[in-house]
Amino acid sequence: MIQIIRNRGIGGIILGLIVIVISKFFFEPVPDFPQVTYTPLFTSLKLSIATVPNLDIILGLAFIFIQAGLLTFFLNYHNVTNERSFFPFILYVLLACVYNEQFYLNPASFLNFFLLLIVERMLRLQDVGKNPGSLFLDIGTLIGLSLLFSKEAIFYIPFIIIGIIIIYTYSMNNITILLLSTFIVIFITACIYFLIGQFQLFGSFFSFTPIYMGLNFSHWQERFFLLFILFLAISAVSYFHYQFSSNKISNKSRRFGGVFALIWTAGILVILFQELNLWCNMALSVIPITVFATNFFQDRKGSGWFKNLIFILIILGVISIQLNY
Repeated sequence: MIQIIRNRGIGGIILGLIVIVISKFFFEPVPDFPQVTYTPLFTSLKLSIATVPNLDIILGLAFIFIQAGLLTFFLNYHNVTNERSFFPFILYVLLACVYNEQFYLNPASFLNFFLLLIVERMLRLQDVGKNPGSLFLDIGTLIGLSLLFSKEAIFYIPFIIIGIIIIYTYSMNNITILLLSTFIVIFITACIYFLIGQFQLFGSFFSFTPIYMGLNFSHWQERFFLLFILFLAISAVSYFHYQFSSNKISNKSRRFGGVFALIWTAGILVILFQELNLWCNMALSVIPITVFATNFFQDRKGSGWFKNLIFILIILGVISIQLNY
């Protein structure tokens, strides 16, 4: 199965789409959406689309497909994965909708979208050489925009800065450009809310959701733990392959193995310690999981039957979570 999907032929694309349809066949609408904290801008967006039946789900799914397409294009264009294929697209869509709430337009999906664009700018930092000021300006602006749609974006800022230091070099001037452009986005937003006479709403952008001082596992099913452990093992194997393979892995890919590990860490910390937004935030770990799992499944070394078995277990795990949710 994997051998067919990772090929760039039409047969692999069709089989991949069939896998997606089968894994999402058991979706059921969520009648009572769980308590989720929205920014004022996202609240306005949700209210505007709520007037049209099913528009929330249509836009949510379309947004996920766009993200999957962007991630696949970026990985293939910058040669981050072992080989170019349609496989990242299949994995991203398969994993981005583990829970039914993720089918709807949600803050985590917006944050993933901006993280993808940030990662793409970081990929370009490897090739730009000197004077990368415009890329740092772009990254800071994207961070600012993500803060307008997702409260959890604030927790990614230090990890993004560390990632930049890993793949580029530390420069206070560049970090200043990044932070200043983020501030300008927030400042312009504050001015707009002031001009329309709703400045009191602006403070809601920074009323962050509570963070537990201890881990809370009571929300999750046992089958989710098993799926999580499986992906943790796959990611660990792939990460060490990134860092210690001496042949096909480029220095660029090795460095970005560290960047995706940082994004993974940030997403997992938000999921484990976040009191609210739990079901939506599961998607925040999908970008690094997709990258690591893609390299794991596309590696020509190892037993093909074993990787096919693991892939089938993932599909069955996703279906099991939806059937027993």
